[in-house]
Amino acid sequence: MIIRHVARSLTLLCLLVATPSLSMAAESITDSPRRPIRSTDRRLRSLLEEGVRISPTLRALVARLHASDVVVYLQCDGPGGPDGRLTFVSTVGGFRYVVVRMGRFARIQQIAMMAHELQHAVEIAETPAIVDGASLVLAYQRIGYVNQWSSLPGVAFDTQAAVRAGVQVLKELMQEDFPY
Repeated sequence: MIIRHVARSLTLLCLLVATPSLSMAAESITDSPRRPIRSTDRRLRSLLEEGVRISPTLRALVARLHASDVVVYLQCDGPGGPDGRLTFVSTVGGFRYVVVRMGRFARIQQIAMMAHELQHAVEIAETPAIVDGASLVLAYQRIGYVNQWSSLPGVAFDTQAAVRAGVQVLKELMQEDFPY
């Protein structure tokens, strides 16, 4: 029993020494030359950086995208726009490009919605067969469900994983005295 406890402690110590600090990890993810998430919207970039710094869940999603061939463009449509929607753009030069469009919300809600949509981008990253809009629909017919509550034209899909990601990030932000 004592040997097992010592072995676990040594393993944990090795992981702590070998892992960069969380703030360094957050900086390297958002400042990387090959940014997997891009936006011309200064507010969205700021919210992404804040969210990555505070939320381990959002940080993990961004890291997974960083290790993938998926590039996400974030756009804010402002009031009246979709709550959140991911659209497949194209496959070019070994990368798959998607656009995430979101409405404008309070800061904490915007970051949670961002996490929800980035989970969808991770689902695409983990499914190499998704190479265009048609293959995206086929995959989501298999892994997701039709979102009956969507007010967007056409069929809107969702996944339980994306819903969980958004809720988890919301919880993490609320635990941090996050300025709403």
